[in-house]
Amino acid sequence: MASLVRQRYGKHRVRVSKVKRAAAEDAAGQHEFFQASVDIELEGNFEAAYTEGDNQSVIATDTCRNTVYVLAKDDPMVSLESFGITIANHFLARYDHVSRVTVTLEQQLWHRMLDSPHGFVGNDRETPTAKLVGIRDSDGSTSLAIAAGITNCMVAKTTESGFSNFHRDELRTLPDTEDRVLATVLTAAWNFSAGDDGHDYNAHRQVIRDALLTTFLNHYSRSVQETLFRMATAAIERCREIDSITLTMPNKHHIRFNLEPFGRTNDNEVFVVTDEPFGFITATVAR
Repeated sequence: MASLVRQRYGKHRVRVSKVKRAAAEDAAGQHEFFQASVDIELEGNFEAAYTEGDNQSVIATDTCRNTVYVLAKDDPMVSLESFGITIANHFLARYDHVSRVTVTLEQQLWHRMLDSPHGFVGNDRETPTAKLVGIRDSDGSTSLAIAAGITNCMVAKTTESGFSNFHRDELRTLPDTEDRVLATVLTAAWNFSAGDDGHDYNAHRQVIRDALLTTFLNHYSRSVQETLFRMATAAIERCREIDSITLTMPNKHHIRFNLEPFGRTNDNEVFVVTDEPFGFITATVAR
């Protein structure tokens, strides 16, 4: 006999933007432009919908979508994290039969165009992220786990990196090198300490990002693994509000092209750029 082990459902890719218009007394008349994509997933007393076709407890995914826009009206949308907290708390407070809500957000960054009060440019690949998990305990109390991060952060340095003295066997063909291009597309995700949702999340994001990038640059890298650990350690040391951070740093290879058949010397100047296959390196560092 089959049994329902776990179930969840919701609405994904709810894209919302908000124009925060200037106050009447603001002579500059500057607008702020915030855009996010929101995923909502609900868990709780929905078993009958699966096992009996009884939809009485089902909060329609269309309702989930509408909720994002209604909440966006009154929420200041200061950060991804704060908006996610608003959404998660709404579902826990309004629907007693929801035991767990997961809200995942990605932000489209818009930067002011020149000195325009209302013109913006959005051409970043780097994407801020946030994930909020609200849980209703058996006694009815609720708690919230808050995480944030970035994806698609392309970074590279053209020296101060090598890879040598690694394991040797009959399958090794990669030679040692003391000077190579180190390039990656960084994904970072950090977890905030429990019990406090009053952080300045934008400020924390900037501190963590600065720590990651500064550390990436300011040492000779003997491996991606070493650099990853240094970066994660720096982030934890500089932002006391986070408990752990996970970094993923695929090694986007730049392979020196052999110019000798053409009578030329390649002094680490010309490279073949490969997307696949790529080295995959990830680790979690906790306080």
